[in-house]
Amino acid sequence: MGLNNLFTRTKGETPFFHTYIKQAETSVVASKYLRDLVNTEDIEERKHISRLIKKQEVAGDELIHDFYKELGEAFVTPFDREDMNDIAMSLDTFLDFLNRSAKTIIMYEPEKIDDHIKDIIDALVEDSNLLVELFKLVENLKKNAANITEICRKIVHVEHEVDNIFGDYIIYLFSNEKDGIKLLKYKEIAQVVEDATDRCKDVSSTVMCVLLKQS
Repeated sequence: MGLNNLFTRTKGETPFFHTYIKQAETSVVASKYLRDLVNTEDIEERKHISRLIKKQEVAGDELIHDFYKELGEAFVTPFDREDMNDIAMSLDTFLDFLNRSAKTIIMYEPEKIDDHIKDIIDALVEDSNLLVELFKLVENLKKNAANITEICRKIVHVEHEVDNIFGDYIIYLFSNEKDGIKLLKYKEIAQVVEDATDRCKDVSSTVMCVLLKQS
């Protein structure tokens, strides 16, 4: 995704909500790159993909800068400024954790990527797509309350499923991995990708809090 396209607002989009959507779309790109990263065994290719994920994280930082500029210049905001900031920051944190996941994999150079990890990253792609759906509805918060609630419920369900995958993987590691250093590496990689799903759930929780305030 080029930066010029990243900051182009389509006709009818409102400031702030445009930024939220672009943040979510950036997380989709980053999560798909992360999926590509764990599906290749080529170390140099992994490093290349990690750099692409970092570019998305930098693009996310630019979006936050754009958001604060709009927020500072706005006389009236759609809802409480602190709530609007909380949403933007939760989206940015999710993107940061996607980048952190890639960095952790590159740092530890695992000999293999187990299916449990791949399953969690598939869940992160699903999460990111759900966020795009969610933020296309947030501008009309009250009108879309039922659909917003349902998408947030799906995000929570994904996080619960990932908790189960993570738990199963830890049991698998301690039962099958005899090398203590490798065990710690694999466990740390699993932990950071699992944490990323928690950060996505944080986004949905923040939106639900705002929805309740506006009800």
